[in-house]
Amino acid sequence: MESDYHIGYAVVSLIFVTQAVGFITTSFVVDTVLAKIGRARTLMLSEIIFAASCVMIVCTPPFPVVIVG
Repeated sequence: MESDYHIGYAVVSLIFVTQAVGFITTSFVVDTVLAKIGRARTLMLSEIIFAASCVMIVCTPPFPVVIVG
């Protein structure tokens, strides 16, 4: 990412720290989602979101899109 977007190591590390914060935040919400849509649909939804984020990063969109996604 550093070479693709010409950003520093600190900014790249903040992206991965933000992912960890997202995982922690999700842990508080996942029980409610499980109760509303069920285990299988929750798993499918999480896999779709994860795959979409991986595809987004691989396609190297403009940097603000990576931050929002």
